[in-house]
Amino acid sequence: MSVRPARLLVASALALAALGAPVASATAHVPSARSVATITIKPATLDRGAGPAIPRVLGTTIVDGDLRIAIAAQEVQLFGMSGGDYVAGVWRRNGTARVERIATDGARLTIMDHIRGELSLSRDGQQIFQVFSRRAPVTVVNVRDAYTGDRLASRIFRGYVQVLDADAGRAVLGAARPTRTFWWNTGTDRARRISDREGYFADIPADRIGTFTGGPRKRFCSVVAPLSAPHQTLWRSCRQAVIASSPNGRRFLTVFIQGDGPFGKVSVHGGHGRLIVSYRSPGAFEGEAWETNHTVLLTTYGIKKSAIVRCQVDVCERATELIDGWGR
Repeated sequence: MSVRPARLLVASALALAALGAPVASATAHVPSARSVATITIKPATLDRGAGPAIPRVLGTTIVDGDLRIAIAAQEVQLFGMSGGDYVAGVWRRNGTARVERIATDGARLTIMDHIRGELSLSRDGQQIFQVFSRRAPVTVVNVRDAYTGDRLASRIFRGYVQVLDADAGRAVLGAARPTRTFWWNTGTDRARRISDREGYFADIPADRIGTFTGGPRKRFCSVVAPLSAPHQTLWRSCRQAVIASSPNGRRFLTVFIQGDGPFGKVSVHGGHGRLIVSYRSPGAFEGEAWETNHTVLLTTYGIKKSAIVRCQVDVCERATELIDGWGR
């Protein structure tokens, strides 16, 4: 498995929040989503607004509101917050990589001196999940302390497994060969099946889960359901797959379900699949996330300039300064 987080091999569409309150600060208005299906975002043409209300990465700088923490590295991947610190993977220019806790004053502490497999942080900031495959196929999932890096638990699962979400000592895992989706309690080591389909997306607090139907010789489709009632279908699509849910679970960010594009496009859908708006970048998007139930943050790479952009339906603004190129 890649050491980078498993981004679905699905193309892109994005789910945005309710059509309510306006975005704060100076904004650039684009044509109404009612008359224009797709909005092209060019960061250099947008006015500057407030900093992002949730921490993100632009280039190799952690951005959180008005705070900027520049990291001397080739690449920085932010896993999340833990006890007031940022937990991030730092790939150095000499080819090595490690996991660090980074304080708001810039102080850095290495908690894993190398990176193997796919890493993710639980929502409560307590546990790091490390996933890597072996032959057979089987998948090893290690659970590590987010403060020390010490291993707390480990289990070998049949097939190819990925951690979809985790919080408070429990994780939702999706698996192929054989396909299934299940809960895993990292303290008791008990597993409980959610679905016989392969899970690809989960949001525990929003009570949402996405699974795939079909298989290698059949058409893949996505089914979105409540995590608490996985047999209740909210939305089924053979074109779009979910990459993020709004906090209240009523809107989705989506991408095209096939791995062959179109790229540089994300869309906003309502909770039952109604298309609200699509966004396109001349370059690419990365780190798509919901800032609130009403706004999304898109790390937008343009041809010459890049920035984190905030959008609410047809109103977009920059949440950060502009950087040159792809920020690498």
